[in-house]
Amino acid sequence: MGWKTLRDALLLLVLGLALAAAPVLADDNDNDEEESKAPEEPTLLWKVEGKDHYVWIYGSVHALTEDHYPLPKAVEEAFEASRHLVVETDILNIDPQVQQELVVNKAMLPADTSLKEVMGEEDFERARVLMEELGYNIDELEGVRPWFIALTITVSELQQLGYTEEHGIETYFLERAADKGKSVHELESFREQLALFDGFSDEVQSRFLLQSLEEAKDLEPEVERLIDAWEEGDLDTLSELLKESFKDYPELYERIIVERNRAWIPKIEEFLEREHEQNYFVVVGGLHLVGEDSVIKMLEDLGYEPRRH
Repeated sequence: MGWKTLRDALLLLVLGLALAAAPVLADDNDNDEEESKAPEEPTLLWKVEGKDHYVWIYGSVHALTEDHYPLPKAVEEAFEASRHLVVETDILNIDPQVQQELVVNKAMLPADTSLKEVMGEEDFERARVLMEELGYNIDELEGVRPWFIALTITVSELQQLGYTEEHGIETYFLERAADKGKSVHELESFREQLALFDGFSDEVQSRFLLQSLEEAKDLEPEVERLIDAWEEGDLDTLSELLKESFKDYPELYERIIVERNRAWIPKIEEFLEREHEQNYFVVVGGLHLVGEDSVIKMLEDLGYEPRRH
């Protein structure tokens, strides 16, 4: 089995999910007055015509650096022209108590089960050595499921490279929506996002963790490739990354990408069919907007005509 692609899939999940389980920081930077990038730059922005209004759909990356701002002019103008912001999950308004309870329920092992028992002694000791090389202590994470340790370490390594949710697209637009009094809607709840990882076998979870640790030092070029493709609006490269990462794991692809896209379509269609003149600005991970199973393709199959801007 290609565990390299499994780790790549995890990286795409980290950059393509809202990361609501990770700490959320407030961004004090005000980008309203910054000059936007030239409108001729390609973007992951589509415009879909509704009854008396438009639904804009923008493909995002959830962890960025401040150097990725300002955003292209077309994106800023679409947001300004919209009364409603739609995100995967409103990461700035998750009840801390609910968040803690869900993380405990989903990410923690049963009290009578150890991490070594789940991983097996050999993999556990290998993880211990790799974590020590990276500056982590596996004993401090005893009782945590391997997938959550992998996610936590990947987020930590991204933060060391300067990529944080503080500068992610969702945080940026959620804060601006609050400042401007725009309504905010969710496509899925934090509970639903965290449940994406339910059902992974102990073996898969252990490999997630080991592969994340083994290739942590190679993280930067992989991240740069993904974010460069996003920033350049390179649909071909993004589609290629999507295929490469999930080609050996069709069930994972179905669960993480396809099923979520299908679940979002009725909600987006509802926004399109509402009879008012208020536009919607929808922000989802960019990888949900490329490929044969994308949100864009599903809307086209329903007879809508998304136009790229």
